[in-house]
Amino acid sequence: MSSVSNKFVAKVSNLARSLGASLESLGTSLETSRYTDRLVPSTRFVTFNGQTPSAPLTFVSPASSLIGDVTIGEGSSIWYGSVIRGDVNSIKIGTSTHILSNTVVHVAKIQGDFETAIGSNTIVGASSIIHASTIGDNCLLGTKVQVLDGANVPDNVIIEDGCVVSPGMVLEGGKRYAGVPAKEVGVVGEDDLKEVEKRCEELNALASIHALECGKSHATITRDAEISRDKLIRDPEYFQPDYTGEVRKEEDDVLGGGTPGRIFDNELRSPEGFEEETGWEGNKRVGGGEK
Repeated sequence: MSSVSNKFVAKVSNLARSLGASLESLGTSLETSRYTDRLVPSTRFVTFNGQTPSAPLTFVSPASSLIGDVTIGEGSSIWYGSVIRGDVNSIKIGTSTHILSNTVVHVAKIQGDFETAIGSNTIVGASSIIHASTIGDNCLLGTKVQVLDGANVPDNVIIEDGCVVSPGMVLEGGKRYAGVPAKEVGVVGEDDLKEVEKRCEELNALASIHALECGKSHATITRDAEISRDKLIRDPEYFQPDYTGEVRKEEDDVLGGGTPGRIFDNELRSPEGFEEETGWEGNKRVGGGEK
C-alpha cells in the first residue's frame, strides 16, 4: 500500500512540475515588455502596439520608462524617475538632449493629433511636463516647466522655472520667458547659449559616470565595497596595494620579492635573481642535490 501511495505522489508531483513549466512558458510568450532585474530598479523599455523604443548610445537611468514609439538620439540622457510615453503618438528627441529627473513627456491623439518633438542640445529641467508639443534646439527649460498641447518653442529659447507655456502658444526664438502663462522677459544672448552648451557637455560627462556605475555587476560592486573598506581601515604607513590588480614594484624592493617586514602583495615565488645568488634552480642545487 505504501509503495502504491509513493508512486501516486511521485506522478502527481511530476504532473504539477510539468504544468508549472508550461504556465511559465505561456506567461513569457505573452509578455509585451521583457527585461532583466538588476541590482538597481529596472529601466523599462516597453513595447506598445508593436512599437519599441529606440535609444542607441543614450543613458536611460534606472527607474525611468520609455514606452512605445520613442526615438532618442545619441549622447542624450533620461534621468531618474522620468517617463517618456509614446503610446498614442510618436516622441522624437534629438542628440545631446537631457531630460532631467521626474519629467513626463507625453503625446496627444484624442483631443488633437499632436506628437512631441524635442530638438538637440536642449535641457528639460526636473519635474517638468512636456505634453504634445514641439521644442527646438539649444533650449533651456527650468524646473517644473510645463509646455502643453500644440505649443511651439523654437530654437535658442530659455524658459524660467515654473513657467507654463499654454496650449497652442507659439513662442519667438532667441527670447527668454517666465510666468503663468509664459511672457517674454528678455533676450537670449551669445553668453546664454554658451552656458547652455556648457551645461549639455557637463551632463554628458555626468551621464557617462552614472551609466558606468549603473552597469556594474554584483561582483564588481562587491569588489568596490571591499576596496573602499580596505582604504578606510588600512594604516597609511602599512603596505599600500595597487587596487587596479597590477603588481607594483616599490623603491625598496628586494630582488623583486617586495619590501622586507611587510606582507608581500603578490604570488609566492622565487625572487628575481634568487637562483644566481644562491645556486638553487627550482628544487635542485645547480651541480646536484635537492632542497
